[in-house]
Amino acid sequence: MTVISRARDFSAPLRARLGLLLPGLGHLVLGETIVGLGLLSLDVLLLGSLFAGLPRLGGVLFSGPAGSLSWHGVLSIFSWIGLAGCLWWVAYRRAWPRVLTEIEFNSNRQIFLRTLSRHKTGMIGLFGVAFLVSMTLLTPLIAPFDPLDVDVGPQNMGPSWLHPMGTDQFGRDVFSRLLYGGRISLPIGFVAVFIAATVGTTLGATAAFLGGVVDKAIMFVVDALLALPRLVLLLTIVGLFRVPGVWGIFLIVVILGFTAWMGIARIVRGEVLSLKEQEFIQAARALGLSSQRILFRHLIPNAMAPVIVFCSLAIGSTMLAEAGLSFLGLGVPPPTSTWGVMVNDGRDPLRIAPWIAVFPGLAIMIAVLSFNLLGDGLRDATDPKLRGTG
Repeated sequence: MTVISRARDFSAPLRARLGLLLPGLGHLVLGETIVGLGLLSLDVLLLGSLFAGLPRLGGVLFSGPAGSLSWHGVLSIFSWIGLAGCLWWVAYRRAWPRVLTEIEFNSNRQIFLRTLSRHKTGMIGLFGVAFLVSMTLLTPLIAPFDPLDVDVGPQNMGPSWLHPMGTDQFGRDVFSRLLYGGRISLPIGFVAVFIAATVGTTLGATAAFLGGVVDKAIMFVVDALLALPRLVLLLTIVGLFRVPGVWGIFLIVVILGFTAWMGIARIVRGEVLSLKEQEFIQAARALGLSSQRILFRHLIPNAMAPVIVFCSLAIGSTMLAEAGLSFLGLGVPPPTSTWGVMVNDGRDPLRIAPWIAVFPGLAIMIAVLSFNLLGDGLRDATDPKLRGTG
């Protein structure tokens, strides 16, 4: 069955339209507390970045070399506009929801979204991730100081109105460094996991589809690498191939990605082994479809649900691995700051200025917790046996 037509329900309660004034209010008055508070937190971030960045908008846009246009500033402006549009679109959809004028067809996507929206901890994780990502995109508008500015005056100064998170031993604003550090720590997690997912999915699907010697060889490599402690492997590779500058960040990302693909390969292999015996794959073979088409158009797409769940959990563990390397002095090379580098910087003055290490440590904890909660929600939403238990 299909949906013939849709329409807007203009008879929705008037209080639901409060969200058009401030996204999230409509959800709160309708009893959707988690979604409402999550949207309101994004509202606060949006309005705060507007009031903080508007007086120095010219400096944000033209902060490049010799006063040239900065792509960081342009990205932050477009991110602000995009986030505002998304928030009001959600409020509009809640104020006047769509209703079906014919029989509803419950597709897998609809069931997935409905289950995830009812999963309380999953929604907390989703809004936590959304807040962190939005914060990093809006950093040029929010950060009050340059993270690399050294001031010999307020060294190791505690939190104040001018410096909400204090200053470090070089007089640098911890809040600004935290914001700019998130622009490195979060992309490292995302890109490294993307590399791991690409390599793991390709090798796992190939091993399961071809079988025989290829399967045994790939799984032998997987088992051998899984037998090695990841931290020891990371320390060895980074210690041997450490390079300065931007290439140092690239090296960290690649190493983190190529030491995390084994678990994904095992998951995909198991899924493909199960799927390739299904009737729709047998029908595809009977129709004469090529092996490459069956693998990349039918098997891999249908095996991606557990991979997405695994990746959401792996982002948090990857950020922890990067923080561990940085704490040991083998992470992203200076002067670039990540949350792990900031924790390492606060190690020596921990007794006299604990805020230098505490705030980035809290940021790491919140990020990892958000991704883990989101992963739990995605797991329940993609597993038919667990749907409706969140």
